[in-house]
Amino acid sequence: MRKLNYIRIFIFLSVVTIVTLGLYYVAADWLDQRYFRFLIWNLFLGWIPFVFSYAAYLLSDVKWKGAAWLAVASGLLWLLFFPNSSYIVTDLVHLTARSSRYYGGNGVDYTYWYDLSVLLMFVWTGLLLGFLSMYQLQEVIYHRIGRWASWIFVLVGSALGSYGVLLGRVYRLNSWDALTNRETLIELMHESVSRPSLAFCLFFGTFITTIYATLYYLINTRSPRETKKSAGSPESDLQALR
Repeated sequence: MRKLNYIRIFIFLSVVTIVTLGLYYVAADWLDQRYFRFLIWNLFLGWIPFVFSYAAYLLSDVKWKGAAWLAVASGLLWLLFFPNSSYIVTDLVHLTARSSRYYGGNGVDYTYWYDLSVLLMFVWTGLLLGFLSMYQLQEVIYHRIGRWASWIFVLVGSALGSYGVLLGRVYRLNSWDALTNRETLIELMHESVSRPSLAFCLFFGTFITTIYATLYYLINTRSPRETKKSAGSPESDLQALR
């Protein structure tokens, strides 16, 4: 599993976020409407799991005894907020909700394409944040426990992430309700146990896993030159034992 430079990635994600916000404000000023301003808050929530995963990533290398417990706590907080990064995908529903504004006598109005572009930028940024936050934690588990455990983590995280999206989109719960409104959370969790909910989680969990696996493959696929160079190295022998 390839190690990434998360300082550079943080800078890159910050630039992508600035570009995304810039497109939103340009489109909002041009069209004189602020309907999609809620996306800014949703994108902020999408950053939170990345912050917690990076904290867990850094703490995993600290020798202090309490660092391991702090890393686990950061990982649990990551899981709590992880659904926010893919929740933004469901904001595409607002294009349907506003469809009457986009269709005129001459077909689709140009405002549709501006709104679509802005929404897709927010969605893409959120998915990147979610992928990289999960990748950090998988990297920790991969090097601490092994490959199989790391992929079990990915599958479980994707499944729980899809369930979190369900609770957020359908039942209008927030991540912090797990800490501040537990009774309502438990009640709605019981209510959410149904065949449609299971189907939603299955489909959306598959979506998250597929996006993750695709980006993982693109990052970790080695060129023939890299494969030849790494063959016979101590690292490759160690990975073969896992």
